[in-house]
This record gives sequence, structure tokens and C-alpha cells, in this order.
Amino acid sequence: QVLQFLPVVWGPGRNQIKALPLLPGDDSGAATAINDRGDVVGISGTCDQAVGRHTAKHMVLWTNGHAIDIGSLGGDAWNTPMAINAFGDVVGFAQPAPPSQAFSHAFFRGRAGGPPQDLGVLTPEDPDSYSQALGINDRGQVVGVSCGGTEGCHGFLWQEGVMHDLNDPDLIGSGQSDVITDAQDINDLGQITGQACPPDGSVCY
Repeated sequence: QVLQFLPVVWGPGRNQIKALPLLPGDDSGAATAINDRGDVVGISGTCDQAVGRHTAKHMVLWTNGHAIDIGSLGGDAWNTPMAINAFGDVVGFAQPAPPSQAFSHAFFRGRAGGPPQDLGVLTPEDPDSYSQALGINDRGQVVGVSCGGTEGCHGFLWQEGVMHDLNDPDLIGSGQSDVITDAQDINDLGQITGQACPPDGSVCY
């Protein structure tokens, strides 16, 4: 990254654009998601890489125009909210505290506030190296991706405190040979969008 950049909100009127404040001491940031109440989440940090690392030193919730630091998992980089539901529940990914070597772990931060909750990774007995939460619905169901183990990337569904592999036959049904490699979003009906690939990875869709 060469130039600083700022988080902004457009609309609802034409030609309406408003820059959102950064956290004290930061000079760059980005807004990554918004809900129907106008609450915005994003990153605040220093001029570094356009995506992640120290540009995402802090995770921010903007509500009523005020920037609120919503904490971290202990690391000082890659702290990135990706979605916020209508009630203010936030999910995304963040760097765990040292000495963890993980690039990022999925997190959930509830509407009541408090520190983000580390959702971990799939297959803890053969640990993945990172996970990311990418979507949440108003029922609090979270979807995302977990990667790095011997089985590659798998989409997950997190609900009631448990992370489930979306390739589990109990969830996907029998006779499904393609591998769900990531889950990008989930609506209030529980319908999930994402990507699936044949076992040989030849053509993904």
C-alpha cells in the first residue's frame, strides 16, 4: 500500500458519501460490512497492505458515527470483521495471540459486547492452520472456511457453539461427491452460498 485510505459510507441519497472516523493513532482503514440499522464494521490501522496485516490492526464497529474498538484474539494483525447481522452480532477473522502460528482464526462477537470468541478450526486432531468466518444470519448461524490440514479447505457451519464441517453426510446428505470448499454467506432460512469442487479439484463452481 502506498497511499492511505479511509472507510466510507455511501448513500442513501445520490452523491452522499461520508468518511468514518478511525481509531486514535491510526491513519488508514476500510469498511467491510453494514447491516440494515446502519451499523458498520471494518478495520483501522496503519498504511501497510491493502488487504489485512497491520492495515487491519484493529477491528471497528461504527454506530451512530462513533468508532468502537471491538477487541481482538490477541494478535496485532489480520483483525478483520466480515459480516454483521441485524442485531449487531459480528463475525470475521483475526490473528490469535502469540505464540500461535495461525494466520487467522474465525471469530464471533455477540451483540452484548465483550471480547471476540475464537471459533477455532475444523479437525482439531489434525489441525487446520487457519479459519475465516464470512457470513452470519439473524439466527446467529455462522458460515466460513477452514483450511490447511491434510484435507484442504472445507466450508463450515457454526451454530450453538459447535463448528460443523458442511461436508458431513448428516448435513449434506448421501450421494454427494463434491467437496464444499468454502461457505460465503447464509440467510435467515439457513440457505448457504459458497463453492464446491470435485474431489480431484478439476472444476469448481
